[in-house]
Amino acid sequence: MMLQELGNMKRALLEEIVQAVETRSWLYTRICGGVLLIFGVRWLYAKFLRLNRFDPENSFSALDVCRAFAHYLKPSGNLAESAKVQFTWNDPHPVGNSMKLHVKLYQRGKPYLVHHVEDVNFSARATCGGTPIDVAVDVAKENSQKSNVISLCFTAKRAGVYVFIIRISDKLVSGSPFVRTFLAGSPDPGKTSVVQKLSTIVTSNQGHTQVALDPFDEFENRCCVDSLCLDDFEMTVTELVRECKPEVLQVRASGLLNTLFFSKTFAAGIYAACVTLKGRTISGGKFKVISLSASEFEEVSQCVGQKKSEDHESYITCVGSEEYSKPKKVFAYISSKQLVLREFILGLLPVRFRTFRVSLATTFDYVGMNDKLGFPAVTFTDDNQASVTFASKDAMKILSIFAMHLSKNIGGSETFVDKQEFFYCAMRRHHNISFLGEARITVDRSNLLSSSMHALRGSYAWFKKIRVIFSGEPGLDHGGVSREWFDLLSSKIFSPETELFVPFSNNPQALVHPNPNRSPLMTLKFYEFAGKLAGKCLFESSHSSKQFIKARLSRSFLAQLIGLRVDYKFFEYDDPDLYVSKIKYILNSSVNDLDLTFTEEEFDNNGKLVKVVDLVPGGKAKPVSDENKIEYINALARYRLVTKVKSETQAFLKGFNAFVPEDLIMIFDEKELELLLCGVSEYDVKELQKNCIVSGRSPKFQKVLRWFWTIVGNYTQEEMARLLQFTTGSSQLPPGGFSQLIPKFQITEDFSYNILPKAHTCFNQLNLPDYESFEKMERCMLVAIKEGSEGFLLG
Repeated sequence: MMLQELGNMKRALLEEIVQAVETRSWLYTRICGGVLLIFGVRWLYAKFLRLNRFDPENSFSALDVCRAFAHYLKPSGNLAESAKVQFTWNDPHPVGNSMKLHVKLYQRGKPYLVHHVEDVNFSARATCGGTPIDVAVDVAKENSQKSNVISLCFTAKRAGVYVFIIRISDKLVSGSPFVRTFLAGSPDPGKTSVVQKLSTIVTSNQGHTQVALDPFDEFENRCCVDSLCLDDFEMTVTELVRECKPEVLQVRASGLLNTLFFSKTFAAGIYAACVTLKGRTISGGKFKVISLSASEFEEVSQCVGQKKSEDHESYITCVGSEEYSKPKKVFAYISSKQLVLREFILGLLPVRFRTFRVSLATTFDYVGMNDKLGFPAVTFTDDNQASVTFASKDAMKILSIFAMHLSKNIGGSETFVDKQEFFYCAMRRHHNISFLGEARITVDRSNLLSSSMHALRGSYAWFKKIRVIFSGEPGLDHGGVSREWFDLLSSKIFSPETELFVPFSNNPQALVHPNPNRSPLMTLKFYEFAGKLAGKCLFESSHSSKQFIKARLSRSFLAQLIGLRVDYKFFEYDDPDLYVSKIKYILNSSVNDLDLTFTEEEFDNNGKLVKVVDLVPGGKAKPVSDENKIEYINALARYRLVTKVKSETQAFLKGFNAFVPEDLIMIFDEKELELLLCGVSEYDVKELQKNCIVSGRSPKFQKVLRWFWTIVGNYTQEEMARLLQFTTGSSQLPPGGFSQLIPKFQITEDFSYNILPKAHTCFNQLNLPDYESFEKMERCMLVAIKEGSEGFLLG
């Protein structure tokens, strides 16, 4: 056994000596040969004396001498001084490409060959603005099994100054640190947006109206306007009252403010505008412009500023799909909260005909002149009732007052960031009491939910700075304990184990929804408490540091919190199993022969039919056909997602609205409300690397795996969401992050070459093939996650 070990060490020593000899003169070759001869004699002598007389200590003394010579003959320390760094791109360079730089190793003017970067203790670090950039390091083995070139690969997505620090044996390579500049790429229509996004702009025909743009590339780097091609931007303006040829406006640039803007004086009327970049509409690029005369604009501004309005005589011509043979005379009244259409019985008694909230959920469209009445006609629509079309000589005033009230209600912009800031300011104004001292509560960690409800039974405690003491745990709360309590409590309330909120399936990543079949012990008081906790979250975020709840709430439940109408499309996110197995089939197939009626069958846990529920009045007698199947699946959605949890939702809203006014939260849609309550999903690549299972040990797979972590390390949050969607079927992580994915995120070797990676969402598994180059792998991964991140594919 000792001889076998000695033989292995001899072979390792031979490799080191050969490596040293390749870079030395004939004198060093003679020295190495002599040392090797001495070693061989010692080894033969030890074999001749047999094992029982073999002295390991004396025999290894020759080996020590040889290693000393090899270390001297392999002077990697001065490789740093003679190494040459070659950049394969011109400086500066636009972002968005896979970049590669080469470090060539030389010793005494000759190439110094290596097998692995560890042979020379090579390290490289890249940063941009202090942020680390992941770099893949490999020996370039293009023509042989060993090379004197070490390649560094990375993807430049962040614009700015990149700093490269390269070391060999802890010594800086000559010229290090290296500095290169990457510029923002071409503006991207999906990222470029209107500065103040509004669905309707009200202006006067006496002045210029400007529409400003913020140009960003696809990686959200702000573009320098001096380098843009202004001909790529256009704004098309079409007058809706008169059928005129659309006018195309060219953009102007402001180098001082680094912004782009369109400028035009609009004649009195209503216009449809569309801002495009290379033929594609930018974010917020579609809007209406209502241009009033100077006197009308002044009158409308006074109505909005003084919160006063008068009745505007109007005539209803259509409600939903029902057209009136004789227009109904009503009066339109607009406040900052609602548009009311009311009629007067006998000319004295006012009766409300329809009410529309002044919120983003209400939309309006100009439908042209009514030939019978000779007035402009408009249609108002929201998610809770049928649309109403009416004509009025004051139609432009009505639309202008509505639009200006709406703009004022949401803070002057419809972008999420602007609305969020406006919401926080409005919350602080609404709760002008601010924080009235502190409320100290004691809770039991083992019975967290009940003890917290008992401790906070006084309503005024919610509006104070809550300081928490866990029973039996000494220590003072300076903020850390209360944050821990808040996180634990929100996780507890929205956990399926508590039975207050449960998913529609057994998928651990499924969204949770109020549970109508909860335990009798879980009363509606628990939902009211959950609503207060969510409201407290927004209250805290508006006054001090951001606070988020750890929950993955269903889209339909969030929509109900802001008063949106729920339809069958919510099944796709909330109950994907039902959506795939039933809803999609009904949408894509004929149902005339399925013998369906407007009913819903409910079963117990043993599969026994409990009852049959009518989805509409007389549903048992109403068959489902191809003509009314959309009505059927919408009724099914309203029953399953709304009606069954109506009492739970109302209890939640009671607690929630104690903090958040109903009209204030309605400025968001359900996706924005999720961001407001739960925060932006943050994907930590280090956490993913720590909590994933890797299957595959071949050298080729290890190379591909190194490339994978480099590629993913440079992904944007959007690309990480797509990767997660591609691999797990959902872009959302459990509250505990990657550590709570069940099953664990898996990366497996795929014995194929240069094809797209595959995924198995049932197992959260990603299969990585072998690739010829880093660039090829990066391209294949981007195609896979962008084209295959939706659906239940997977190859």
